[in-house]
Amino acid sequence: MNKKKQNLLSLYVHWPYCESKCPYCDFNSHVNEAINVNDWIKSYKSQLLAMKEELIEIDINFKNLNTLFFGGGTPSLMPLKVIEFIIDISSEIFGFKRDIEITLEANPNSYDRKKFNQFKQLGINRISVGAQSLNNKYLNFLGRLHNIKDVKIALTDASEIFDNISVDLMYAFNGQKIDDWISELENFLNTYSLQHLSLYQLTIEEGTRFFKDHKNGKIKLIEDDTAAKFYDISNKVLNNHKFIKYEVSNYAKKGYKCKHNLNYWNSENWIGIGPGAYGRLWSYGENKSRIEYQNYKNPKTWLFKNLKQPEFEKITKLNSKVSDIDTLTMGLRLYDGIKISKINNLSIINFKSLKELQNKKIISFKDDTLKVNEKHMIKLNSILNYLINP
Repeated sequence: MNKKKQNLLSLYVHWPYCESKCPYCDFNSHVNEAINVNDWIKSYKSQLLAMKEELIEIDINFKNLNTLFFGGGTPSLMPLKVIEFIIDISSEIFGFKRDIEITLEANPNSYDRKKFNQFKQLGINRISVGAQSLNNKYLNFLGRLHNIKDVKIALTDASEIFDNISVDLMYAFNGQKIDDWISELENFLNTYSLQHLSLYQLTIEEGTRFFKDHKNGKIKLIEDDTAAKFYDISNKVLNNHKFIKYEVSNYAKKGYKCKHNLNYWNSENWIGIGPGAYGRLWSYGENKSRIEYQNYKNPKTWLFKNLKQPEFEKITKLNSKVSDIDTLTMGLRLYDGIKISKINNLSIINFKSLKELQNKKIISFKDDTLKVNEKHMIKLNSILNYLINP
């Protein structure tokens, strides 16, 4: 009798509250409000138990969670009692791999050293610090409540407590000078022993304050050529500091790639609990299919719906085309590319366009692996639009 394939499984926990709403943020985040801790614990537990049943129902074979990620919002604002409960009950329900990666996002102004120590004692072994900028002027522009001093204190404390530290930074926005950015980045990397960096070029998302400001002419976007220069020189700096670029916006020292995000980019299985969180699981019935579980976004609605019995806003069986496009789109974000054998129906790919991109050395296709060549990664969205059949 053949043994069934064992699947990776991740858990994402969303905490929706922040101290303020950043003008560029389109995540499901809300300004802090008073909560009933026990009610939140009950609702999280309700969803976790429901998802365990769902895993059995759709026949997913896994052995323990390989990652757990507390995202938001600002998870460092979560009551410790809630974090502790989620870690304990998740271990009890699903089991943890021996080398499980447990990440928590923190802002420089929403923690203290004591709290970092408490996080570690609870089992958090990877901290992701939302520094966002290395310049007070730009932090102010981005609407952040912290300053550079706060960043320095947070990273100094984190370095003494955690062995795996990631930092989020935003760059390439109007008014920022390349020389300033490179100088700041060099000084930053020389000062701190970091294992992971996520660098995001500022984008204007609908529904944000920046979107309104951009529409009204208050904010301008930088030219594509300038954005490309920011991207190229940032890659060089990080390469000089021995960071491996493994995804379009993510860099890691050897052995420190974010396992949780790799599960997303490799289209593995993950559970999403909390307001606005979503999860995706492969169903291994007669026909392999992808199922998406979407939570209610409004925190009060989510809480009310899940207090007595678990309820998702919608559960959708994705059609094969949507699922294949998602698998291709996510996989091509990776520096190593995607195994084409992961695509169920190759008709989503325009092979005439693929051949053209190969001839121009924009894409390489060898031994079942399709990948965007490194210097063209910044044009990924345009490449995908050209490559995928409408």
